[in-house]
Amino acid sequence: MKKLNAVLLALVSVGMTSAAMAQQTQKQPGEFYVGARFGALNLDSDRVGYKNGELYNVDTGFDTLDTGVEIGFMLTQYWETRIYYDYVEASIEGSPGDLYGQSFGSDFLYHFNDLVYAGLGINGTEVGDLSDAMVRATVGHRQFINDQLSWRVEGGVQQGWELDHTESFVNFGLQLWFGEPATVAPKTRPQVEPQQAQPEPQPEPQQPVDSDGDGVVDSNDKCVNTPKNYSVDETGCVMYENEVIREELLVEFDLNSSKVRESAMGAIEEMANFMKEHPQLSITIHGHTDSTGEADYNQWLSERRAKSVGDVLIKRFGIAANRVDYKGHGESQPKVVENSATDRQENRRIEAELKVVNRVPVKR
Repeated sequence: MKKLNAVLLALVSVGMTSAAMAQQTQKQPGEFYVGARFGALNLDSDRVGYKNGELYNVDTGFDTLDTGVEIGFMLTQYWETRIYYDYVEASIEGSPGDLYGQSFGSDFLYHFNDLVYAGLGINGTEVGDLSDAMVRATVGHRQFINDQLSWRVEGGVQQGWELDHTESFVNFGLQLWFGEPATVAPKTRPQVEPQQAQPEPQPEPQQPVDSDGDGVVDSNDKCVNTPKNYSVDETGCVMYENEVIREELLVEFDLNSSKVRESAMGAIEEMANFMKEHPQLSITIHGHTDSTGEADYNQWLSERRAKSVGDVLIKRFGIAANRVDYKGHGESQPKVVENSATDRQENRRIEAELKVVNRVPVKR
């Protein structure tokens, strides 16, 4: 048992040291995972169980191992639910051999940010044919190795209401993710109905006639039936000019955070719709920070912010990844001179701009 506990602690240590190579991935509603669990229980000192018809006390102090599986589902961007089943192996106090059992239950988890979550659940824990129904509180930390694989470590307490056991636990898990995030249908912009051509009036005999009323008589008019509200040249053809259409994106961030605020999703969606209307365009997202902190850290943080917005365009609003690029500028390009907390907030941002040039008719 002690050797197995040492292996478990080594696994947790390896997972924690891999944090430097992990990336943060913001999971969306509709994605789910299956995972493996490895943990240890500190059973209540009053916990007993049967073996071969005899009653034994169990060891305390995290000498009980539990291994199992879990299935989880993202209800929203912040709420997650899961069910789990563990096989339990407990040492007998003062005697060789083990007591066996199981632990199963479900949790609701709330994610405070990309790394930390907490939750409540119900649980049934059985050791040596004696079980207790329990309420469990959990605090955990999750890191993503890539978009499909994550690891987590967590701990907490559970309280029984049948046998009044109070117990604590730690465990480590690996999770494999599946499914597509829920998407929001893009807004459609109103379509402008083409103006119907006016019927050509019959000219009066021996009088100059301007059939379409554009100011150019029919004998000199090379473009008939031009709309009356458009300007024309000396040949009666519509005059055109270049019109620049711009779409700008500005998203601000919390201090030391690269997590996209939910309040910014509307502005990002409008940029996504503009890109869908103009599939020839690609976007470069520029990330910035305020002057707080070291320059190297701010450069890294600005790149993370730009990538976070790019991931929302790709994963939530369906923009092709080869049309989205990002670049971090750290603290080198402030929007305003920082003299207050409000100024620093304005500098914690990403910016992007797209424009197209259309030829449009000149109106009178």
